[in-house]
Amino acid sequence: MLSSNAVHTLAGCLMAADADAERLGWGQAATLLIIHDRPLNAAGPKRRREMRSLEFPLHRDDLLTDPAGLPALLHRLAAGLDNPDAPTPYQATLATIVGLIRATAPDARLLAWAACYDDIRTVASQPRQAHRVDAVDIDRRVYQLTRLRGEDHPLLLVDDSPDPGGIPATGPGLAALLAATARHTLTSTHADAACGPQVPPHADPDEPIFGVCGPDSTSIRCRICGAVDRITSAEVPSMAGYGEDTHIRCIRCGSVETTDPIFGWRAKPAPWPPHPTHDQP
Repeated sequence: MLSSNAVHTLAGCLMAADADAERLGWGQAATLLIIHDRPLNAAGPKRRREMRSLEFPLHRDDLLTDPAGLPALLHRLAAGLDNPDAPTPYQATLATIVGLIRATAPDARLLAWAACYDDIRTVASQPRQAHRVDAVDIDRRVYQLTRLRGEDHPLLLVDDSPDPGGIPATGPGLAALLAATARHTLTSTHADAACGPQVPPHADPDEPIFGVCGPDSTSIRCRICGAVDRITSAEVPSMAGYGEDTHIRCIRCGSVETTDPIFGWRAKPAPWPPHPTHDQP
């Protein structure tokens, strides 16, 4: 259960997301956020934690500017993440994000999913443009932030026991994403409990290259060559003007995974074993 301080901090993350949306301007595609926290320091009787939100990159075909399609998209994503028999690029994207988080913070906790989008609100019988940020946390608490166009400050509602009639249209989909993420992460952790090579016979660009492994899921293994914790990674502001680009490369075989807000997740597995080199005349 989240503490009152954690709820307050999470609300602050949503305010920051709204401020970012305000800077980007109107008419942007909907954005999904994964919110997690991690220990800030291990000393002292009370361990302080730091909260962060990461953008979950959507494929080009899923970028929406019409909020009417967002609830269906959320449920479709949740169903894709929750289907172990049919691996999807979104599962690979989630595995990459979780792997990056755990590589730097093994004790990180998933806290919430959020959706940022433009909407139309009726105020005094008049339609008004609005920025919306909806979120659901691990206690099923619902957050609804609304900033009307032309107003300096948003309105934020936090409902500990939401009435079904007051839940936003995105609420059930965000809750489904939260549950699917938790199950997918747990399944991936058990599957990668041992750090054996487990090199796939044929590298598939639609399959994830990296996965977490080890007794505490603190290591990252390359599924192409079997190398453990031999990666370079980078996370930089995206050239798209919003979100972040990530780049992970295996030092041993050269396989690469990237994510960006426009094209989403992509993989480039390297040949393994490597092609033999021949002496040049």
